[in-house]
Amino acid sequence: MITLEDVKKNPEVQELVIGAQKQLDALGYTEHSVRHVSIVSNRAGNILETLGYDKHRVELAKIARIFT
Repeated sequence: MITLEDVKKNPEVQELVIGAQKQLDALGYTEHSVRHVSIVSNRAGNILETLGYDKHRVELAKIARIFT
């Protein structure tokens, strides 16, 4: 199973997050880079855990939050 940590360590994903932050900086938005991605990802996982979803579904939610 691919984990959130696998995805976060992927160089292409890292570049996507950095590139997205550069675009947001140019538009005048606040910080939405690695810190923000981590917070949102963890919250998504916590919500699904609280609702009783299995570990695989929780991990998928954490990964999905990186790209949304």
